[in-house]
Amino acid sequence: MEYLGSFVTLAAIPYLVGFLALCFWWRWWLLVPAGIVAAVLAKIEYASVNSSDGAGAVFGIILVVFAMIGAASGFVASGVVVIGRMTRLRALRAVYVLPTVFIVGFSSYFAVTWTQQKIREARYAPPSAACLDKLHPARIADVAVAIPVAPGILLFGDGMSDEHYVLWSNPDARAFCNEADGGSVTLKSVVFMLDGSPARREMETKRPFCSRPQPGYPWAEMACHLIPTDVIPDKPVQMTLSVKAPGFDPSVREREAMLKTQPTVASDGLRTYRSKNDVYLQRPDGYFAQCHDHRSKSQPWLSCTATEELTAQLAISYDFRTTTELFMQQSAAVAANARAIFNSLKP
Repeated sequence: MEYLGSFVTLAAIPYLVGFLALCFWWRWWLLVPAGIVAAVLAKIEYASVNSSDGAGAVFGIILVVFAMIGAASGFVASGVVVIGRMTRLRALRAVYVLPTVFIVGFSSYFAVTWTQQKIREARYAPPSAACLDKLHPARIADVAVAIPVAPGILLFGDGMSDEHYVLWSNPDARAFCNEADGGSVTLKSVVFMLDGSPARREMETKRPFCSRPQPGYPWAEMACHLIPTDVIPDKPVQMTLSVKAPGFDPSVREREAMLKTQPTVASDGLRTYRSKNDVYLQRPDGYFAQCHDHRSKSQPWLSCTATEELTAQLAISYDFRTTTELFMQQSAAVAANARAIFNSLKP
């Protein structure tokens, strides 16, 4: 409360100066040029203060902003008085207009700020308990799915506007729930962002979904707890389930790029195709992944991507961490867990 009183006192002084500078120009031929000059000076001063830094910058911005509000209020007051003189309306005499506009102008900043704050609070308010707790029916290609409001899930709709829903965002979660309540949602892709860095933050994991065990979702632990950058999990760190065009091979380009280089073959049959920092690893059964070697102590593993066909209409692409030594067993475990993630969405 004391802080608010100090702020009001600080703001009132430049506001009063700005108001007095323009509230007594009661001729149009004087008011208009005075208003133009005041606007130009205000723009120059605001740009100067806004470009400065240091502790005094905020103080300067407050002074300039309230001086500008005061000048604008004074300009309006003078204009209303001029209109009152021309129309001879007693209600628009200066003795009534000046105090009224002075009070309304000064309080307008706080009214607008309060309104914006309430709008912002309403926009980012948590969704309802029903939205957060229940599963929401949707369809992707020919598969029916049930989507929980959980961190790490990003949905892309099948509409012309390419609408998307970031389910750890309150506004997006509410929008998705509202659409799902109105009927089954049609999706063109579902993305699971499960890595701990750099795309996710700890605050994004704070959902009721994470407050209770989720044995039906093999991805829940990674979605609710950011994994360290040095850990190599046996699950994808990101997975995308998407509708594919009829007859389209989602991995054809990667396969063509892989076959342009000569492989080295290990004793266990693992083929390694290398081109600078890009590495293609292929198991004897034909499974392959495109990988990137970070050559970094903080990231000693390979970042790999594999793409598979789930159905005639669906493809699954997933990113995972591995090493050349772990790839034979690691890739099989990750592929199985990627399919388990997809299966966990089926009602």
